Amino acid sequence: MNRLAGLEPAQVFTYFEEISRIPHGSGDTERISSYVESVLKANHLRYVRDEANNIIAWKDAAAGYENAPVVMLQGHLDMVNEKTTQSTHDFSRDPLELFVDGDEIGAKDTTLGGDDGIAVAYMLAILTDPSLAHPALECVFTVDEEIGLLGANVLDLSSCQAKYLINLDSEDEGIFLCGCAGGIREDLMLPIRKEEMEADFWKITIDNCHGGHSGMDIGKGRCNALLMAGRLLFDLEESGISYRLAVCEGGQKDNAIPRSSMLIVATEKDSEDSTLIADNVRYLFDGYKKEYLVSDPDMTVTVEETDAVPVMDLVSQIKVLFLLRMLPAGVQAMSQNIPGLVETSLNTGIMKTNEDCFTVSQSIRSNVNARKYELVNKLAFLVEYLGGEAGTRGDYPGWEFNPDSTLRVLMAETWKEMTGKDAAIEAIHAGLECGIISEKMPGIDIVSMGPDMKDIHTPTERLGISSTRRCYEFLLEVLKRIQN
Repeated sequence: MNRLAGLEPAQVFTYFEEISRIPHGSGDTERISSYVESVLKANHLRYVRDEANNIIAWKDAAAGYENAPVVMLQGHLDMVNEKTTQSTHDFSRDPLELFVDGDEIGAKDTTLGGDDGIAVAYMLAILTDPSLAHPALECVFTVDEEIGLLGANVLDLSSCQAKYLINLDSEDEGIFLCGCAGGIREDLMLPIRKEEMEADFWKITIDNCHGGHSGMDIGKGRCNALLMAGRLLFDLEESGISYRLAVCEGGQKDNAIPRSSMLIVATEKDSEDSTLIADNVRYLFDGYKKEYLVSDPDMTVTVEETDAVPVMDLVSQIKVLFLLRMLPAGVQAMSQNIPGLVETSLNTGIMKTNEDCFTVSQSIRSNVNARKYELVNKLAFLVEYLGGEAGTRGDYPGWEFNPDSTLRVLMAETWKEMTGKDAAIEAIHAGLECGIISEKMPGIDIVSMGPDMKDIHTPTERLGISSTRRCYEFLLEVLKRIQN
């Protein structure tokens, strides 16, 4: 069923809908890469596909552009798989259920994958349209951007000659990004011991927090459901309820602000604590909700009896609670150079309680490398003090602002002529592959752009329809104007 039929530009939305039928979450990109490869083969385009499933495709210059500089277009193939707690969607096999709501496209109960499926659709439409005027093109499709820019890290660009790069991984029409934060993932592991206990067991679920992108939305004051779980555990003990912790977990991606968390606690069987725990949880949560009336108005908590499971011993419980309460979180520093820009932050994205360990995964971002590594060291020191371990992965560089960018000037002038409005030139507190590519291709001139999207990395993600058309027409005009 073609839910996007009739939308313009038709070729872009046709490709976008075909992409939505193919599972392509981070770490599961073989099928989407094969789809792109099939389109390139069918159109007799030259390309290479590496072992990681990255693809580079080439299209010759149109007539009259043979002497123009080569332009690279770039976006990533993977998406963040997030869904509502009620959803039965299986991201490993089910197509996304797209819908059109006014001037927006969404997906039923899941992320949409506009980040960065629209880049893939733009590039395929350009590659397969023989009528367009443009210089020679190098279109780069990377994988696993959302879990640490892993595809870009292993990408071989030695065969590329681009002077300009237009990255298509931005979410605000008319805002051209010219710098971004670097980032790193850090995993904390705390050994725990468990024991059996004859008790009443309670499942506490915090749900319907707003969530969001761990970089773009980290400064909006939204509730992190995992950290809220830690706060609830601490305050519950302070209120006089004696309990034993069995499970503390939640979050699906470390680069998404967690929308839900789940606790299992035990109280002495048939005790006063068993009688009071549900009311105390709700009373405490009512207080928390007042702090988040604007950012998370729909957040909820439920308490229900559940089956018995092993609980942490007291030493383990104290260490877990200490870690949860002492974790630095959210915005750590604002930029001293760009007013209003978050410079350094971290997001607690995933927590798991296993048989013998409690794990926490963090996404750290900063436009200043020294501050990024300061947070890495701080977290490691904290967990090691408690007898645990820390490890890092997915380290990637930031992208520094280029004051002499020819591409930025051209795009800003073109935008002004086409819309009558001044383009905004910004840097963002999120990771883009531009930093890695600029290291591999020194001197390449880079700007990032894209159509309007909102609530990316959440089940309420939306892609603007008319914005997608305007940005595509603008991109074609920029390519048409690149002569030197």
